[in-house]
Amino acid sequence: MTHSIDAGAAYELSAIPRRLARHRHPDINNLEPRHDRWLTDQYPFPTDHARDAFLAQRSALWTALTYPVTDEDRFHDLARLTSFLFAFDDLFLQGGPDSSTDVKRVLKDMLRVMQGGPPGTAHGSALAEVWQAMAQRMPARQRHRLTEATRDFARGCLREASSREQGAVLDLTSYTGVRLEQSLAAWVYFILTEYAAGVDLPDRVLADLRPLHWACAEHLLFSNDLFSFRVEHFSGDHVNAVCVLLTAGSTLQQAIDKIVELVTLKEQQVADMLTGLRRSRLGADRRVAAYLHHLEYVISGNLEQSRFAPRYHGTAELIHRPIERGTVTLHADRTDNHQPPSTLDQSGRSIPPAGRA
Repeated sequence: MTHSIDAGAAYELSAIPRRLARHRHPDINNLEPRHDRWLTDQYPFPTDHARDAFLAQRSALWTALTYPVTDEDRFHDLARLTSFLFAFDDLFLQGGPDSSTDVKRVLKDMLRVMQGGPPGTAHGSALAEVWQAMAQRMPARQRHRLTEATRDFARGCLREASSREQGAVLDLTSYTGVRLEQSLAAWVYFILTEYAAGVDLPDRVLADLRPLHWACAEHLLFSNDLFSFRVEHFSGDHVNAVCVLLTAGSTLQQAIDKIVELVTLKEQQVADMLTGLRRSRLGADRRVAAYLHHLEYVISGNLEQSRFAPRYHGTAELIHRPIERGTVTLHADRTDNHQPPSTLDQSGRSIPPAGRA
């Protein structure tokens, strides 16, 4: 990549209109400590510092926003598996001569566990503990589909690593296609959404939902890239839509404006498609209706969590005051946000405070 953004660079973030339903799991205050105990006891962090740093990311909050209406047992399964994938992502992005070998070994072990084999690594043992519980609640066909989606995701991650080493430069359209088809975990999470809803959708339904899934995947990608840009850029990872636009000659403000435009477009597109499906014969199917109810929260919740995620922003301070709009300043260790003194209505439009015209 040929662009460079200095620490302290800032941009103005426009409010993104909200068109999708949002919710937070009502029992998260009890579920999160249980989840963190599992991480502490079962996940093979290399050091105590690495464990404490990961716990500070509050990863269970992602599940609280994306799967807020699933039952407690499934929530615990989803939170553990999600944290496993987040922590694995850290391993995947580690530098050093042995990182690629370690990633390939762990990926191979993960797939062996998901196919019913014994674990051969500490990571595989942690996954086996999660997978054993999930497998009791997941139909065999769904387990197979999830295993294959995970295999595709693993292949994509390794291809992405190769492109990093080669210094590949893509335009935005090519970048989007590569990420959606290869290394974005959206297709894994769509199957996990069926699990959260307690349904197993047949192939004919999945084919009909393909356009919706593609729009949702784009929403997930651009939402993540908008808010993860800081930490990825300053850590030397430039596989991000903002970086792609910067490399093509955009200013930081122009790149951010373009990604905000895309998130806004996808938000509206997903909302319209959900409305259309719910009014259709397909949407009258009880299984499909339940799935769409859960999927809407996955898309809205991912964006909401991205606004405050300590993983992206280097601080827990934004958990209680997520980034909505205003001046966003990018430091090497954190994100700062100064929001103008106004509130937002449900569509994201700014409302002046009392006493102002």
